[in-house]
Amino acid sequence: MPESITDNELVDASEGTQFSLAQIDTKLLTSPTVLRSIGGIVAGLALLVWPDRTDRIVGRLIGLTLVWFGVAALGAWSHSRPREWLGLAASIATSVVGVVLVLSPDRSTVFIGRALGLVLLGYAILGAYKRLRAGADTSQLTLYGLVAAVGLVMNLQPTAVIGTVVAIGALCSILVSVLMLVLSLDARTSGVATYSGTFELINHWLQDRPKSVDARQALYDKILYEGPATQTRVIRFFALMGFAAVIASMGVITDSTAVVIGAMLVAPLMTPLMGMAISLVMGWPNRLTRSALIAAGGIGFAIGIGVLMGLIAPAVIDTASNTQILARTSPTTLDLITAVAAGAAGAYGLSRPDVSDSLPGVAIAISLVPPLTVVGISYSQGDWAAGNGALLLFATNMVAILCVGGLTFIATGVTPIARATENQHRVRTALGVTFTAAVLIFGALLLNGAEIARNTLHQTTVETAVEGWLVDHPEYRLVTSRIEGATVNLVIVGPSAGVPPLEPLADQLGKDLDQAITLDVSLVVEERLTASSN
Repeated sequence: MPESITDNELVDASEGTQFSLAQIDTKLLTSPTVLRSIGGIVAGLALLVWPDRTDRIVGRLIGLTLVWFGVAALGAWSHSRPREWLGLAASIATSVVGVVLVLSPDRSTVFIGRALGLVLLGYAILGAYKRLRAGADTSQLTLYGLVAAVGLVMNLQPTAVIGTVVAIGALCSILVSVLMLVLSLDARTSGVATYSGTFELINHWLQDRPKSVDARQALYDKILYEGPATQTRVIRFFALMGFAAVIASMGVITDSTAVVIGAMLVAPLMTPLMGMAISLVMGWPNRLTRSALIAAGGIGFAIGIGVLMGLIAPAVIDTASNTQILARTSPTTLDLITAVAAGAAGAYGLSRPDVSDSLPGVAIAISLVPPLTVVGISYSQGDWAAGNGALLLFATNMVAILCVGGLTFIATGVTPIARATENQHRVRTALGVTFTAAVLIFGALLLNGAEIARNTLHQTTVETAVEGWLVDHPEYRLVTSRIEGATVNLVIVGPSAGVPPLEPLADQLGKDLDQAITLDVSLVVEERLTASSN
């Protein structure tokens, strides 16, 4: 029997009222919470929009931010009762690290990453300790665990992580700081000066949001597959998936961006994924399973159509030059940032009918079906590496929808806090698995990005060496270069006679690439003939 949503699942424990500018309490402008919020907004904007920011600029901005937060935390500590000396030590340590980064701008990216990682580790340990002393259940420490994990990764791989963490951290800093600023200046938010941290203040806001049972029920009916029309909706879903996969496959095969965009607009895969997201945070295992099975069926269906279209396509498919394939087979952490923003926008658009017109743009940004068809087409051509890269891109988009979409549903009031609290065990288990998958995908994106950067560097090295090799032979020019393992393949154009010896170039490449290499040069003969009239 299908589950039915009861009214008790849709109602929160309290009813909130709307916020207006007339309710701003200007007396709190100098409170530590407000000062931290202003600092978070300014620092986040500077890190995001600063043109041509260098490691020196990033280091100083991070240092100023840490000093600001350390001083604000010190002010909050001075007003707290009872005073905890551990909080004082954390405030001083944060300020000291910030001062070091400000006064030593020439520090390397490794130093900046490790310093920021240590601050995150200390913040997570201190926050978890305070919560445990207050009698909080260990299940409430998930967020501190994630912060600690990020800090640990930054200490282990500072260079690879610093850019992504700074960008995501700057965006989160702006969003959280704006929320804290609004709450702090709202006269209805009692005892702002007594809140010991950001999480306590945000938790107060989550408990006091505007609620609408009818709006929640309408959204659940839209994204969950249950009720008397379930069979019809599932058939419609697979029909649309088939159309979208065929359109996307043809767009990829013909290398047409416009056709691929059309497939994004037709694809219905966002619906079951959002159903999974809401089921995760509501603690609905049966609905989660049902949405996951439908999504898995759609995913396999799209890949299968991609394989079929790749096998029967009359056109030649070159996975090494097709721009639609190349754009989806080498995902990096930049794609993760896009997926996070698009997942949040999709959940927000679904939860707010007044902005639902933006959902087609979200569908284009998140790009779910085209990577799946690229997987199938690449596999059909025997290019397993390209197919696996496209599969990683899809997994990135999907996990971003599940994680960020679920959090957005909580923030917008779609998920009643009372319901999520009642199902803590289920919610904790499901979110734990999802965030573990997110960490694994993030690691894969880091490795893939490092591989891409290394290949780009090696490509530049090869081209520089070839230019030096041909500097005294202007009649020859390099057409293409490619590195395959320990073999460097070159294609040059010039006359058949007079090719410079290959051994010096091979020795130079082996030295520059720091490995034994085999040089394979293909010569395209280009002879110049002239004739004069009588």
